[in-house]
Amino acid sequence: MSGRRGSETRILTRQVGIRLTPEEYERLLGEAEAAGLTLAALTRRRLLGLHITAQVDAGLIRELRRLGGLAKLGIRTPGMAESGRHALADIRSAIAHLAEPPS
Repeated sequence: MSGRRGSETRILTRQVGIRLTPEEYERLLGEAEAAGLTLAALTRRRLLGLHITAQVDAGLIRELRRLGGLAKLGIRTPGMAESGRHALADIRSAIAHLAEPPS
């Protein structure tokens, strides 16, 4: 878990305990890791109805940028302009999908 221990500036003095099945616990751990939060921070945000955003993998961002560059080259290449435009539109759609908050 890649939590951000120690970054909390508020003094948190109250504690709530809940029991979970092993499956529920593993699911929450996975969600906390994806969001770059500790399990406590994820649970607190959920309980307070705050927005939780998953951290996007840096490798995925690099790959999307690389593909975007290739698509731009395709747009400038005679006979491939239409294919390059479609590829670039697909990449933009994928980026928009990644940016959407979970439903």
